[in-house]
Amino acid sequence: MKTINKFLCAIVFSLGLASCDSFLTTPPLDQISEDQWWNDKSQTEMMVKGTYEYIYGLEEVAIRDCFSDNAVRRPDHQTEIGNGTYTTQNKSVRNAWKYDAVAKLNYVLEGLEKAKDKITEEEYLRFSAEVRFIRAFVYYDMVFYFGDVPLITKTLTVAESREISRQPRQEVLGFILDELENFVLPNINALEVNESGRVNEQVVNAFLSRIYLYEKQYEKVLDYTDKVIKSGNYELYADYDGLFRPQSDGSNKEVIFERQYSAPLVVHDLNRNLSYSTSVYKGWSHVVCLQELVDEYECLNGHLISECETLGCEYHQKRVEVETDTHRGEYDFRDPRLDATIIWPFKEWVVDGNVRSRYGVDDPTSGDYVQKEAHSTGYMCQKWLDMRGENVDRTLAEKNMTILRYGDVLLMRAEALIELNKDLPEAVSLINQIRARVHMPAIEVASQSILREKLRHERRVETAFEGLRYFDIIRWRIADKVKKGKVYGARMKAVNENMDHKFVEERFWEDKMYLFPVPQEAIDNNPNLLPQNEGW
Repeated sequence: MKTINKFLCAIVFSLGLASCDSFLTTPPLDQISEDQWWNDKSQTEMMVKGTYEYIYGLEEVAIRDCFSDNAVRRPDHQTEIGNGTYTTQNKSVRNAWKYDAVAKLNYVLEGLEKAKDKITEEEYLRFSAEVRFIRAFVYYDMVFYFGDVPLITKTLTVAESREISRQPRQEVLGFILDELENFVLPNINALEVNESGRVNEQVVNAFLSRIYLYEKQYEKVLDYTDKVIKSGNYELYADYDGLFRPQSDGSNKEVIFERQYSAPLVVHDLNRNLSYSTSVYKGWSHVVCLQELVDEYECLNGHLISECETLGCEYHQKRVEVETDTHRGEYDFRDPRLDATIIWPFKEWVVDGNVRSRYGVDDPTSGDYVQKEAHSTGYMCQKWLDMRGENVDRTLAEKNMTILRYGDVLLMRAEALIELNKDLPEAVSLINQIRARVHMPAIEVASQSILREKLRHERRVETAFEGLRYFDIIRWRIADKVKKGKVYGARMKAVNENMDHKFVEERFWEDKMYLFPVPQEAIDNNPNLLPQNEGW
């Protein structure tokens, strides 16, 4: 049941919550009837449910890997983040400065205070906990991107909003953790809510696990992942490919928290934006993947594909044997997550044994030919597509966007154990649970440094296009190694008769980019937000 979204369309925040200042302001309260919204229990709850629009959606989950070494966005503001050419006026930077959301969340929290005598104490505690969770979620995103940010916990006048300044990162982080641990967790169960898509205790525990992982407080990661695992509420979904298809929504015990969609009222356009032009969806090819990601997917025997020939691997010769002008053997006999995630040259779109289309990026007779689609890398993202949909579904997709899932919890716990250099057999066991699902060989207990690399590999291939790779790159401080230099796409005759890999772009990195700059528009509205982040 996709219950949250029945309310998201019913609640029109523009009735009074449209921001008059896109960075720091209060909603225009004079346009809202307080009697209408806060003196009625059902409408109060609708306002609470409406705040779920501020959790991650398409851009933050399926498309944010274009910030990273996994993919490129068809030229736009995300492309600039990926290749290092962005400035203080970049749209992605501006979008990450989420004070319009903070203003609206603060308004709803204040509305709950006004509604106290119209709802029960249990409802008040539960509703407040939900909205505070979402506000903490929004704030942590900003802390990660910007470091020091303004900490605002009430609605402001426009004049007040232009006088505030940035608080130290640790102060804002302390506020986030205090909210989650000392208000949200104790009160989220004050009222039992069985609607899917809403925050529950394990959502909070999983999100705290993520925050503490990113903050390198690994003992805390162990504490909170332990709570999620011991709850017994979650398990790995048997089919990795199916995990990201809409057919699994509603019956998927791996999902802990997700942004919900439900046709025909609350839909998205990923089917069109991720697919190619000759597919059933007549796609726009907005997200194109890089060879660096494809190379990460191992041979079925559990080693790098580049090592097969040297190791005398049985699959090396098999790939040579199946190679034809219209079939690339290099993608056969690989980690099954490659097939679930990536579309490659000449790959067939098969449903129930029937070929619906073929990606003809290296075929001069195809509408997808790279000479016609010059931005193409030869690779596209298949994760999140409804492989069984029809053309009408191109802009009516309803696949939920997964924000927290059990597989990630297992990997977070494994990483914490490795970084603490303790209980390494448990860490290996957790990683092997992930690999066993896709029938990849188990890894063995090894040194901390070796297991660290194994874990980082596993995170990349397991969670590609789930919006996590950029965060991993930044928190591991490896951007100077993976976000700099020339990047390439697939090998194609259209590029070179010898099938050289297509050059995509030159990427640039400076360490100042470990933090986004404060958007110039925000500084123009309020010079008190200076000093700018170092180097910007």
